[in-house]
Amino acid sequence: MLDILFPFSYFGICLGFLIGIGITAVCFGFLSAGIILLFVSIGMIRIMPLINLCKRFVNGVLPDSLATFKENVRESFKIQASELSDEKYIFMWHPHGVFATSMFFHMSGLTEWSHPSKGTAFNGLLWLPFMGEFFEELGAVPTEYHAMKKTLETSSLSVAPGGMREMLYPGSAILLKRRGVFKMALETGTSLVPVISVGENALCQIVEIPSWIQDLFAPYDACICIPTMKSLMKLISLFVRPLKDPVVSVMGKPIVVEKKEAPSEKDIADLRSRYIKELKELYKKETGETLEIR
Repeated sequence: MLDILFPFSYFGICLGFLIGIGITAVCFGFLSAGIILLFVSIGMIRIMPLINLCKRFVNGVLPDSLATFKENVRESFKIQASELSDEKYIFMWHPHGVFATSMFFHMSGLTEWSHPSKGTAFNGLLWLPFMGEFFEELGAVPTEYHAMKKTLETSSLSVAPGGMREMLYPGSAILLKRRGVFKMALETGTSLVPVISVGENALCQIVEIPSWIQDLFAPYDACICIPTMKSLMKLISLFVRPLKDPVVSVMGKPIVVEKKEAPSEKDIADLRSRYIKELKELYKKETGETLEIR
């Protein structure tokens, strides 16, 4: 009888041993990941030293490629600017586009953009590991009301008010439910400057995902935005050549805002209506099409 059961007993012992190793590995992996994330969150593990080391390596090994990239970016992302004074502004960029590419490159100092301004980025990204360091390195401001308002004390601000979901509706601007940026403009007396990036939607497109999945993210004013391979190749090609069709960011005239310490909802709605009117006229003039407001 034992001779019959022995092979099965041996198999059971081996299987149990493998399962035990697997459970131990999974538990140890989760524990290690948790400890690493904890150290990252409190700043004990940082990634910028590694990034800076890589930058120094690339600068030393491929200086010509970097110079070519910068020149190609300058040729690919043009700016048609209005005359501005030295006061602070809130630059409103449309459309958002994947990565808010135009706004990012113009704020990075790689183009002919001449008005000092800090760009904003979705504050939900700060939940990802190391993103706080990237925000700090790039001088980006999280899309949080008080952080943005505080920035206006010392610098102009660049925002993409349509948010991530504007990528889902080419030829549209999401503004009808926006109030924070208009309230901020009123409280600080900061003029609004519409900026339309003609060609942004054609530059970066996203993979189509079922609408019911995107609708799950609507309450968070977010979406799943996976750039197509063609879009990524366009951006990577900047290391070799400029874009065939440059993206031209056209700056409208400043919309002067009267400062109000405690703006009412009517004040906010009136300013939003003024802005939408100016934006639609600018869009019509530059593209020949009618901008849909959502």
